[in-house]
Amino acid sequence: MSAAIASFITLTIVGILNAGYLVWKHYSHKPLVCPMDHDCSKVTESKWSRVFWVRNEVLGLLFYVTMLVAGLLVFFMPTSSLVTGITIAVGGGLLFSFFLLWVQFYKVKDYCFYCMLSGLITLLLFVNCFFL
Repeated sequence: MSAAIASFITLTIVGILNAGYLVWKHYSHKPLVCPMDHDCSKVTESKWSRVFWVRNEVLGLLFYVTMLVAGLLVFFMPTSSLVTGITIAVGGGLLFSFFLLWVQFYKVKDYCFYCMLSGLITLLLFVNCFFL
């Protein structure tokens, strides 16, 4: 059980770094550096980059920070209801990630490496939930 919690916490930290990088780049008005030679800003600055006037990367950062806190709570005070809550929250995050990946490929018709990485991290968090 402790290895699953450790990997869950590690994934949330990677997610925080990924989303934090996107937030920092946006608010410092610096261009994203895409390791796949793509223009990530086509996705991150599209009309789909916000939900209820909140930027998707800010939502992602809040999600990962919340999951980090929840993972630490499970580490120190493991309860089945907390694990169930985490699984439901991560499942919702995964559905939202799938939706955003669909938007990238079918609406924007381009992709963002960091957005795909966030979707992968969320998928791994979801799988990890079954081992908590």
